[in-house]
Amino acid sequence: MGEIVIEADIVNGEVIPKEPEKLPASGKALITVLGSQTKKPDMNVIRSVFGTLKTNIDAAEWQRQERETWEERIRKQWGER
Repeated sequence: MGEIVIEADIVNGEVIPKEPEKLPASGKALITVLGSQTKKPDMNVIRSVFGTLKTNIDAAEWQRQERETWEERIRKQWGER
């Protein structure tokens, strides 16, 4: 059997699965306890960054420039010119 991901609650130290039918009769589990999400996102901050993504660039040209920068850095690191 492969990995199974289910949602569960913990009440007084007891793990209570939301969909127990998905669990095998026996097996081992690793549990990650997620922090409770009591803070709501600030919609004013979210709205303030809308439209700030720069979209007027040529992606292929940008990739070429980034690759050239990276390759130059590698050449300098290894003493090649």
